Amino acid sequence: MSDAIHPGNSSAPLVSVVVIGRNEGERLVRCLESVRQANWDGRPYEVVYVDSRSTDASVGRAESLGARAFVLSDASPCAAKARNLGWTRARGEFILFLDGDTQLDPDFVARALQTLEDPVLCAAWGHRRESDPGQSIYTRVLDLDWVYPVGRTQYFGGDVLVRRTALASVDGFDPTLKAGEEPEMCARLRAAGWQIEHIDAPMTRHDLAVNTLRAYWLRAYRSGIAYAEVADRMKRRNDPMWQREARRDFVHGILLIALPFVFLLTLFCSLWLTALLCAAVGAVLYRTVLRCRWKAPEDPVLCWEYAVHAYLQKVPALFGQLEWRRANRASDEIALVDYKSDAAVSTGASPDAPADASFSPDAQTGRLKPALVRLLVPFAGVWRRVVIDRWLRVWSLARLQEAIGGEVHASNVILGPVSVHGTGNIHFGRNAMFYPGVYLETQGEGRIEIGDDVVFSSGVHIVAFDRVTIGRGVMIGEYTSLRDANHNPDPVSVRRSGHTCAPIEVGDNAWIGRGACVLKGVRLGANCIVAANAVVTRDVGAGTLVAGIPARPLPQRNA
Repeated sequence: MSDAIHPGNSSAPLVSVVVIGRNEGERLVRCLESVRQANWDGRPYEVVYVDSRSTDASVGRAESLGARAFVLSDASPCAAKARNLGWTRARGEFILFLDGDTQLDPDFVARALQTLEDPVLCAAWGHRRESDPGQSIYTRVLDLDWVYPVGRTQYFGGDVLVRRTALASVDGFDPTLKAGEEPEMCARLRAAGWQIEHIDAPMTRHDLAVNTLRAYWLRAYRSGIAYAEVADRMKRRNDPMWQREARRDFVHGILLIALPFVFLLTLFCSLWLTALLCAAVGAVLYRTVLRCRWKAPEDPVLCWEYAVHAYLQKVPALFGQLEWRRANRASDEIALVDYKSDAAVSTGASPDAPADASFSPDAQTGRLKPALVRLLVPFAGVWRRVVIDRWLRVWSLARLQEAIGGEVHASNVILGPVSVHGTGNIHFGRNAMFYPGVYLETQGEGRIEIGDDVVFSSGVHIVAFDRVTIGRGVMIGEYTSLRDANHNPDPVSVRRSGHTCAPIEVGDNAWIGRGACVLKGVRLGANCIVAANAVVTRDVGAGTLVAGIPARPLPQRNA
């Protein structure tokens, strides 16, 4: 035998361990060490490592640990291509597939080989669990995704012991699949008469490394692509596998996106409808808790968390299905979605190393964002009409009325929150329009009087220690300031020096431009115009145009 094969001391069949990975760093080292430390009980084995163009030292590390290493030189790498390269270069009668972020249980191989003594079985797999489920809420719930019932199953995952003859009979994995390659190949194996056994034994410990919402989203998004593509292939083969699951996830994803809008709609129509909707959502979640309780019977909190995860993951999965449908119609190839795309940083790869465009988060976002926008456009319309145009305006008007302790006529249009400070001694006319970010403050005996048909743009700032009067039809531009008081100069403390104040009066139909500042004691005559960014320190006559710092009259020109 070759030096790369650990010969053992028995005549048992050779087992080839095929490990695939990309930028796994120390995770790969732990994986290969676990293979070396497994209980081989004299059985001969070899280790084959297939690298998907890592930018770290994965290949060198694998070779130093006794593995035969191969690099998948492919412009669009994926797990299916890597596994095919591995098992075709391997020499064993049995192929043990492992991902580079797993650690092999010492006794799994012996248990699996014993199971495969049944000639109808082509594969045996055991329990995969997370090595550190407590590292984040995401890995805590995703750990339960690995829990499956034991016995005969329709498919296996990425870690499995398979007969080489079975792999050869179906030409291995489909290299055109970016995800879901294991279930798709299992369907072909079952069609060829083979069966698959899930044994009640630990198999691997896995390091999912999902610690951010982005990674969680991308992983579920990738599963949506896999569900859509594999379900489509199974449908063409009249195989029921994943048909129901793909349809269910698609419908559930749409319902979950619509749920917040439905909630707001019921809140607008009737509190009883809102309560009924909340009760229905709670009942659905509780039913899911009961169904998954067998996965974590001693941890009810985890069961509730898992139930929420079971539904929330359907939203990114929906976008994955939509992306596959778009690509299928356009005959485009979907780039590999790598939720561990920043693994190179965490494993010591050079930040200047070249990256494969198919692994780029920007490439994934570039495809996801347009699909997300298309789906959300109708909901955005509902949000604008129901929430912004109705609820937010009504709520802002209610807040304003509560803040001043008096009535604000319903004819006023309050487009966003108005900040009221001080005594709230403010009088509002009718048919006014207030944009978001208006600031109104009254102190002591100060009062603000606002006439009918005025327009206050975003950021208008009015402070009254005496009185500020705004006439009918006045328009005030963004970030304009009207303040009827100044601090007294004091060499010790300006803050505590007190104020001098004098009323400001703005005549009917005046127009104050953006960023203007009107100081205490100024009277603006009717129909006057204050240019943008002007500082007004003295009275302005009716019909006069002023500009500058300090503001001075300018000749008006007809448009």
